[in-house]
Amino acid sequence: MRYKPVSAMFAVTCLMLCALGPAIGDIEIDIFLLNTEFFFDNKKPHGEVVGKSVPVPTAEQYEAKAKTIAELIDTHKANIVGLIEVENRAVLEKVKYYLASPDDWEIAFDEGRDTYTGQDVAILTKFRIVRGSATNFPEEREIYFVNDQEYDVNPSKILGVELKIDNQSFYVLITHLISRRNPRDAKRLAQATVLRRQAVKAMMEDKNVIVMGDMNDTPATPVINRLRGFDDIWGDFLQTANAVEANNRYTYIHEGQKNLIDYILISPSLRNEFRNVEKTKRCEIIDVSELSDHRAILARLRIIHPVVVLETDKGTIEIELYPDVAPKTVANFIKLIEMDFYDGLTFHRYVESFVIQGGDPEGSGSGGPGWTIPGEFQNSKLRAKMPRHRKGVVAMARANKPDSAGSQFYICLDAKPSRYFSLNGQYTTFGKVIAGIDVVDQLRKGDVMNTVQIKGKNEESAAPTGEQTSQ
Repeated sequence: MRYKPVSAMFAVTCLMLCALGPAIGDIEIDIFLLNTEFFFDNKKPHGEVVGKSVPVPTAEQYEAKAKTIAELIDTHKANIVGLIEVENRAVLEKVKYYLASPDDWEIAFDEGRDTYTGQDVAILTKFRIVRGSATNFPEEREIYFVNDQEYDVNPSKILGVELKIDNQSFYVLITHLISRRNPRDAKRLAQATVLRRQAVKAMMEDKNVIVMGDMNDTPATPVINRLRGFDDIWGDFLQTANAVEANNRYTYIHEGQKNLIDYILISPSLRNEFRNVEKTKRCEIIDVSELSDHRAILARLRIIHPVVVLETDKGTIEIELYPDVAPKTVANFIKLIEMDFYDGLTFHRYVESFVIQGGDPEGSGSGGPGWTIPGEFQNSKLRAKMPRHRKGVVAMARANKPDSAGSQFYICLDAKPSRYFSLNGQYTTFGKVIAGIDVVDQLRKGDVMNTVQIKGKNEESAAPTGEQTSQ
């Protein structure tokens, strides 16, 4: 049976729905946790601390502190910022105003329940916030005991928000747990349990999770073990600060003792993204004494999209792959490339202004590698993230059965998405041509793939024979 996509059946214009947009490229996620030490405005009310044991800032001091916070964010090129000890949305808007590109930022804030200190937590981000996702979990409570007396607690300073990054869902949790200055370990552990519960829920929904904040506790204590998941069956979170040299691994000095009490923890699903960053740059702990008595933490992740370099008779083509969109398909494609499977094969099928197709060792349209892979378009979660068919998009060809793809792939040739309306949701799209689209336009039946290789992660991009894909 021949492997080919079906013809377009409907001439429906869907430019908005079907457009893929520019090449994605590698994505840097720079997470910055900053304790602002009572970042309050100069307007009442302020709770029971600011104005009493902590002086109310003057208008000049308020503006200066907002500028300092913005400068720190810009200096460290952060794109997810967790802020601790902020007063309200107004102070967040003030920081945003002073950022180098304020229009690029969104604020996640849901007024907390700490009426005594008046402190709160917040998130600023350059990534898209899922509308309506920001919450401080008003209904979440946890029981704890003190001297056989039962209590329950709802964390007063906690925030969760969902972000969309590279077609993936990231759930970011930030909190400020109760201080250790009083013997409240049971209460703090109960607060941590509420936080862990939200992290587990997000992981069960296939979201990447980031947990950060001032936990007021040191590593290997019950609170931190709870947050990292050491006492439940779900995934253990990675401690990003472990990438920092031991003598610099602290965020707060109390009575002369250096302690790590501020954390950025990441779910196991982000392990590779953390390791994609050069070891010395994965996490930094930074002195910000001009702003706070806590040191800041900067953790970096990198989402890497493999790039395939396809040398043909007509020139060089570069294809960016999307493993988050079609993980099994991309893994299979890379496996075949590493086997030199495609080297010397031809493009055996050409349909003008529609597709160019190759990857059949028989050259007839009926061959494959000797195995088949699942059609990931059948997975609704993956299908929702797949790029729509249009010029430059790369997809797996298959026979009639959904799970019949093996090695044959096709590249779309027409810029009009309506041409491919009937293919969307029926074939696994897993990449896009990012360079050499003019070479693709020249390909015809019988043209040879001389070599197909994965570009090295640290390799400088050689100028392709063809033009860059128009963005």
